Amino acid sequence: MPTASSNESTVTHADLLQGLAQLGLESADTVLVHSSMKSFDHVDGGPDTVIDALLEALGPRGCLVMPTLTMGAAENPVVYDVRQSPSNAGLITEVFRQRPEALRSRHPLSSGAAMGQAADELTRYHLDTPADLLSPYGQVYLRGGWCLFLGAPWNSNTMFHVAEELVQAPYLSFAQFHNAQVIDTDSQEHVVTFRRYNCYQSGVIRDLDAMAPHYEKAGIVRHEGIGASSCRLIRARDIVDVSTDLLRRNPEQILSYETTG
Repeated sequence: MPTASSNESTVTHADLLQGLAQLGLESADTVLVHSSMKSFDHVDGGPDTVIDALLEALGPRGCLVMPTLTMGAAENPVVYDVRQSPSNAGLITEVFRQRPEALRSRHPLSSGAAMGQAADELTRYHLDTPADLLSPYGQVYLRGGWCLFLGAPWNSNTMFHVAEELVQAPYLSFAQFHNAQVIDTDSQEHVVTFRRYNCYQSGVIRDLDAMAPHYEKAGIVRHEGIGASSCRLIRARDIVDVSTDLLRRNPEQILSYETTG
């Protein structure tokens, strides 16, 4: 494990627990975590310390959820191994999904992993679109959970996609994949049909950072620094409520369009 340089701040397990408590995270909460390991400068013990602190803060009745996306993986053919396919949603998520207790959903491109109470229910039914109500992200919303951003930007906000799917935003489009291969935790192979978003591929760019002032204006964001990391905690239902309101009134606020020629 690299040591901290003289210019870096070092975060300990105790620092993380204190920061999470100051944000308002409590035992028995369900929380979806978006994270940037680099934002902390240096954590004593690395990603495992962050994960351990989160699990301790939530306690045995809580549930810790992280996106373990494989976006960018080959799409022809699509092959997804629940145990082996790496997460590209950050180092903490990659370490998290490899824990023996972690359960991971079977969506080939937009999987999520969970540990704790109800982890099986949160991950078992994620088989169609990236963020429908059966996905881990939709389940966090339905269960009254939280979204925690550990130094991660708003453009990583998976909960916004739950709002998009609930509203069926007018710009939203999907690509459907047939005959995708999913290898489950028991090494059983399944052939599935699933969908991913097709907005970017259609020239529609969503700027999720543009939602930040709307969340802040609504007064629903809690802020706390943990070491060098700027952290935010926000109720999943508040993200969805504010986002669906904007998507119904003026979805163009978050869009730009690429042109070719």
